[in-house]
Amino acid sequence: MINIRACIRMVLLFGSIVISRGQDPVTAYPKNYSIVLDNSAVQVIRVHYGPHEKLGVHDHSKNPTIYVYLNDAGPVRFQHIEKEAFTLTRPPTAKGAFRISPGRLEEHTVENLGETSSDFLRVELKQVPLGRFKQAFRGPAPHSLSESRISEEFKNPFVQVQRVVCVDASGCSVQPSQLPSVIVSFTPMRSKEPKILEAGAVRWLAPSEGLTITPDGSSPAHLLRIMISPAQK
Repeated sequence: MINIRACIRMVLLFGSIVISRGQDPVTAYPKNYSIVLDNSAVQVIRVHYGPHEKLGVHDHSKNPTIYVYLNDAGPVRFQHIEKEAFTLTRPPTAKGAFRISPGRLEEHTVENLGETSSDFLRVELKQVPLGRFKQAFRGPAPHSLSESRISEEFKNPFVQVQRVVCVDASGCSVQPSQLPSVIVSFTPMRSKEPKILEAGAVRWLAPSEGLTITPDGSSPAHLLRIMISPAQK
């Protein structure tokens, strides 16, 4: 005879293991992960790890991802519990830097080893298949924000990254592109719509949409523009 109660206990136990090992971070840790933009091309998740904060096991999509760092932060330890377990310590990050990851399914715990919070964005590229980026790329923070400029920081067939700095009180124009864009502001700045972009704000620009920005206060206007190619097969 099959012991029904024993079977039910095994199902419940197995279910609890699955839940504890494969949690959606936004659901499991809403104070640490929040979706700020989601459409057919990207999902942008805002991430916050408090000083010395620890998070339990959760996972992330395997999509190629651009990490955009919003503040100067210390090291963070990721303990991966995947098929081949390993521990990775992310080095300190600087405000304005970014990293492009080729993508992989991640399942890990998190421990912020620093004395300050770590705040950054995960820009997950939904339409770029896994394996299209041959290797990771690190874009450093700018050495100076003393003059207006638009510089190309990264380019391949799937994504282009521009850095825009504006010190001119009369404003600077970000011209429309044939590609849609994710705009990430590192400093407060003014634009026509919305009137003020706060530091850390995220905005989607359609292909025909441009942007005029001016510094707000004493700091230059500083943003990253991520232009995304159409769906790739």
